[in-house]
Parts: sequence; C-alpha cells; structure tokens
Amino acid sequence: MVKVKFFGVIRTTTGFSYLETDAKTVNDIFEIVSRRMSIGYEEDREELERKKNDPDVKYIKPKNPALEYHQRLQFKDAVVYVNGERCMRKGKKLSDGDEIWLLSPAAGG
Repeated sequence: MVKVKFFGVIRTTTGFSYLETDAKTVNDIFEIVSRRMSIGYEEDREELERKKNDPDVKYIKPKNPALEYHQRLQFKDAVVYVNGERCMRKGKKLSDGDEIWLLSPAAGG
C-alpha cells in the first residue's frame, strides 16, 4: 500500500485529503483518483436527477462542487513528490509504504 496526500486545489477538486491504495506506478494513482472522482460524480448526478421533481427541494448541493466540472486528473495537473523527493516521471515505480504528495502546480499571491 502507498499513501497519497492531496494539497491545495487538487485536494478541493478531488474531494480527497488522503487515500491509501495499491498503485504500482505514479500514473496508477491518477487512474485510481480519476475513477473514484467519476464514481462520486455519477452518485451526485443520480441524486440530483431523483430529486429534481420534488417540490420540497429547491437546490441540491453536490457533495463535492468540483465534480460538477469533472475532468480526469492527470500527471501534468500536479506537482508530485514521492517520499519527499520531486518526481518528474509518471512511470516511476512505487514500493509498499511509499508516501506520495500531490500538490497544485500554482499558488495564489
């Protein structure tokens, strides 16, 4: 298992603060996160559809507002660190116990 920590806009967009997974490469993490984001998106969409004709419901806030604009998370969307060292290759192999940080590539001022 590897532990993935999310920071900044990526944390807000994905809706995750951290997760543990069996990813074998850094790119696997992005596949797993994108899949989990799409599941959350589908659940929100189904709930909105069920409740849209309910006269008692005025507005339904999605569990994660960023999912309204669901996009696939990719390696180029993040600054990636593996065990505290910057990772520049999405194909980097991961080992059991590794800690990965996904940071937003830009910061406000």
